[in-house]
Amino acid sequence: MHPLFLIVISLIFALVVIYPLLRICARAGLPWWPATMVFIPIIGPPIAAYLLALSRWPNHPFGR
Repeated sequence: MHPLFLIVISLIFALVVIYPLLRICARAGLPWWPATMVFIPIIGPPIAAYLLALSRWPNHPFGR
């Protein structure tokens, strides 16, 4: 596969995923920057998922 094709596919994936992640971060009371990790190819989405899964959410209803 052509490298430019892979870059375009990665950017399309990131643009599709960024909006829901920004909404999750906003509703959870977290900063916006973990959602922007999806723009880093290959390792960005797992990093964003790790940060969202293991950080404390200030707006959590049980006050964790």
